[in-house]
Amino acid sequence: MCSWHSLPTELLIDIVNRLPSSAVRALAVTCRSSHSLCLPAIFANVILPSAESLQAFALHVPRHYGRYILSLSVCTERKSTHPEHFSPTDALVTILSASSRLQSLALLLASPLDPPKIIPAFAHLNNVHTFDIRNCGLEEDVPLSERLAVSLAASLPSLTHLRLSRISRSAACVDLCDVPYNVPVAMHDFDVPPHPRLGTNLALPSLLTIPTLRILEIRDTWLGSDSRLDINSDESRPRIEKLLLTGNMYTSDNPALDNDAYTAWIRACGPSLNTLALGTALAPKADVVPPSPSLVSHSEREIPGENGEVELPRVSHLHVDASLVTVDTLSSTMEVLSDCGITRVTISYGDHTSPPEPSDEEDDFTRQCALDDLEEWKDAIEEFLQSLGSGQWHALRRIDVTLGKDVRAMWEL
Repeated sequence: MCSWHSLPTELLIDIVNRLPSSAVRALAVTCRSSHSLCLPAIFANVILPSAESLQAFALHVPRHYGRYILSLSVCTERKSTHPEHFSPTDALVTILSASSRLQSLALLLASPLDPPKIIPAFAHLNNVHTFDIRNCGLEEDVPLSERLAVSLAASLPSLTHLRLSRISRSAACVDLCDVPYNVPVAMHDFDVPPHPRLGTNLALPSLLTIPTLRILEIRDTWLGSDSRLDINSDESRPRIEKLLLTGNMYTSDNPALDNDAYTAWIRACGPSLNTLALGTALAPKADVVPPSPSLVSHSEREIPGENGEVELPRVSHLHVDASLVTVDTLSSTMEVLSDCGITRVTISYGDHTSPPEPSDEEDDFTRQCALDDLEEWKDAIEEFLQSLGSGQWHALRRIDVTLGKDVRAMWEL
């Protein structure tokens, strides 16, 4: 009978990779050789859920273990109420500088980072293809500046998938006359140094010029100042294949205020855009409710309208997040996108363009709510389909609604 240690190394590695994490940790303490064998699996996916765990990892985990980290998720929120001198930036730089094989990075920031220290560390992360950055603190007290987020993302040489959440616009990038009174603005972000390629142009629309970026997701971020964004240079032509946009809590009572900005982002993505995911409604210009003078932008007061706008790009797949978009806004959203040549529409709770299989663990109340919502969506879709004139939505082939286990409907056209 073969012993464990007599098996080929390739087979041992394959066995370890198939074990649950608890079994891998148990195996790692059986002997020195098993410990070495299990290290890559133990450290492949590192989650540091607090500032305390970040500090402990930076201080106590051997630096050379960093080469095993493929995915890293860090939250800088403190769990302890006792003040302690600790620099999240220094700890994060220590870990990132050793993570030579890192592929996916998520930062949930509750405290500010030091831009001159953290940005250079990103330039050496040659293998990171997915980057998630979000503000998990109070945006009014500790805003996460768009200038820092853009500089970090643009510093990653291989970035293809970017997720942004609760990013604050910078006073250096937007006209404060355009910003509604209740939207937090990053006022003191001048310590963000110029980027080697972008220079000081670190506004959110500059993300579209990242040559490797293919998927861009922007959640809970005010975009209202971007109604006239334009990417003209052939060298910086966007290559975005999927764009996800949601509304924000500050203008959620009248999302039409930001309608021009949402369509401007869609338009700026250009012909490469294939999938559009929406967590906010769209409205034709004629349906936009005139905002109060305190909410309308300075530029919109000066320029009443523009003719000859560039058409929206052709989009193959539209996904609608039913948890954020109300059923009564379906018709207006579809009207805005009527010339996009959409072939498939999916609707589900959440922003996944390929909805996961619903969980078996659904209580009766949740299921009944989903069934009620399904009936409303079915009525809205039937009304939409009956209202189509000749030549409208000629490319549309399928509509799918999935709101729970066995709570779904489909239309094939």
